[in-house]
Amino acid sequence: MVGHNLGLRFQEIVAATPGAPALFCEGNSYSFRELNETANRFSRWLVSVGVDRGAVVCLEMPKIMEAYALALACIKIGAPYAFLDPAAPAERSRLMLDRCRASLILSVREGPGARIVVGDAAARAELRKAIAEFDGSDLPQTTEITGADPAYVMFTSGSTGEPKGVVIPHQGVLHLVEWAGNDLGIGPADRLTNVNPIYFDNSVFDIYAGLLNGAAIVAIDALRGRPPAELVAEITRHRCTFFFAVPTLFMFLDSMHLLSPDWLPNVTRFMFGGEGYPLARLRRFYDAFAGRAKLINCYGPTETSCICSGFDITAQVFDTSEGLAPLGRLNPNFSYRILDEDMKPIATGGVGELWLGGPGVGLGYINNPQETARRFRQDPLIDGYRSILYRSGDLVEVDRANVLRFRGRADNQVKLRGYRVELEEIDHAIAARTGITRALAAVLHDANGASRLLAAYSGTKQAETDLRQHCAARLPAYMIPSRFIWLEEIPVNANGKADRRSVASLLDEAHAKAS
Repeated sequence: MVGHNLGLRFQEIVAATPGAPALFCEGNSYSFRELNETANRFSRWLVSVGVDRGAVVCLEMPKIMEAYALALACIKIGAPYAFLDPAAPAERSRLMLDRCRASLILSVREGPGARIVVGDAAARAELRKAIAEFDGSDLPQTTEITGADPAYVMFTSGSTGEPKGVVIPHQGVLHLVEWAGNDLGIGPADRLTNVNPIYFDNSVFDIYAGLLNGAAIVAIDALRGRPPAELVAEITRHRCTFFFAVPTLFMFLDSMHLLSPDWLPNVTRFMFGGEGYPLARLRRFYDAFAGRAKLINCYGPTETSCICSGFDITAQVFDTSEGLAPLGRLNPNFSYRILDEDMKPIATGGVGELWLGGPGVGLGYINNPQETARRFRQDPLIDGYRSILYRSGDLVEVDRANVLRFRGRADNQVKLRGYRVELEEIDHAIAARTGITRALAAVLHDANGASRLLAAYSGTKQAETDLRQHCAARLPAYMIPSRFIWLEEIPVNANGKADRRSVASLLDEAHAKAS
């Protein structure tokens, strides 16, 4: 019988291949048995310090062995965990911690809340010493966790000015794992890169599609400033067979002439998602690996357990005037509707908003009932029973083969280097500075598909360095505009609302003049 929660599924893999490598991290290798025993000790330690089922544990940690073991420990006792960026601005971190109402925080830095700091080798050694006293066998209470129980909280950008924490159930990730095994062929012979940051949605696939299919995961930091050839060499040294990343990273490697079978000889599957991959750039990637590796375009909002569709790239994809590859058909156990603004179904070939349903849909936003009610909605075509759909905001069309194509957004959400960004959150951060009356951010795209984040503001003209420093205290690095342009007045539309499209046009002109 397949385990009905993530902890049981992991234990089944451990029982089948206890000595096989599960995790390569910081130059060390850990077997499934070692990782499981460490997770079990952490589970009992968490209970001993007062973490109960349903309590949230925040892990503000980099890619260290303890971070992976603690995540597994949490799912074994039914305590949802939240990975947080240890380099995030203190104010943004505080907002996420406040929203979680964390029972315990394990972090590499000092800060508020019930916190244990493991910021150096001595502190990590002390933590390992503390858990060594606990039993490493599987816990009986793991069987009590249901598929509908929350497994983790993943934060995304929020339109209200603060990030939103998506709560994902065990059953959603189990379906992701099953799809990865059945459709992508991931199994014990594979090694998956974990290049994606662990506080970023794509890492859910890396960790669980790998471990829960018996494959090893290789923790790799793609830090800014790290030589790209060094990153590729590490992937090759570990003989990774599956490489999942955002298109921005693959396009960067391509520009450095590192995206080739000579540099990545062991990779048999490349998967990309989180943002569109321009077909003109994708063609070079496809040609380089044709006949040697499969390329997969995946799609999925954070609210749908990481991924809800995948599409294999073939030569026929490029025989089109489309700018992006199709999103593909939805994975098993997902349902959908494509609706217009009046919540009426769109005919085949028409464009409408994608609403997603099924057991992979999240449980809402943690401690945020207003946003939950806005995005997780009753199916407007069903009134006889409860049927919750996630309103994605993505505009799509579907053909007669049920293949979805992306056609834009119904709101101001964008993707930057794979990260989901609500432009309103940037607007709010800039407008919070004294002297600024209004601010609007916009993303511009060049002919090569590269994205550039800029912002316009009105009020007192200010130095760009001051504005950048102000934003750095409130926003992660990928959400800080590369340029700030002062306008005497922010354009408005006929309804008197700030006109982001007009602002984008003005920013484009200003950027072109400055280039």
